[in-house]
Amino acid sequence: MNAPESLEALIGRVAMGDRAALRALYDASAHRLYPIALRLLNERSLAEDALQDTFVAVWHHAGRYQAGRATAMAWLATLVRNKALDIGRARPNHMPLEITEGDGETRTVDVASDGPTPEETLLERCEDAQLRHCIGQIDAAPREALILAYFDGLTHQDLAARLSQPLGTVKAWIRRSLQRLQRCMAA
Repeated sequence: MNAPESLEALIGRVAMGDRAALRALYDASAHRLYPIALRLLNERSLAEDALQDTFVAVWHHAGRYQAGRATAMAWLATLVRNKALDIGRARPNHMPLEITEGDGETRTVDVASDGPTPEETLLERCEDAQLRHCIGQIDAAPREALILAYFDGLTHQDLAARLSQPLGTVKAWIRRSLQRLQRCMAA
């Protein structure tokens, strides 16, 4: 029995127009990419659309993948995240929770969830012990920013407002956290 082909090798074959490699890449990675899209979009059909758009982009742009810059799974996760965010931005915004006060004034309320935090959810679902370990090595505030950005789809501006931090700080946290994750995962 042959060992499964690496994602990097499959992407290389896709770049040469190999349809079977695209199918093998989908089979090897879709189960890890779909939850990212679903988490960002909260709707199965939209998450499926984001996943499909991701693999269409892979078909057309596999030659742009640079193994030295990111792992294949990180590249694919970034693609699916971006596709999901594009889909999310294109649909109408949800209705905010509004409360009418006794004086008749209406205000919007942000309600905290009783469920696990995005970080706890990610770590619970994380199949890869190495990724779980690497995420745990990032300091608490930058880790929260990274998780909110990549798994809740918050923009840098949204993160800065939500975390009460300067925009430059949030951008630096995200960049440094991604670099640290990449180094840790490569070790």
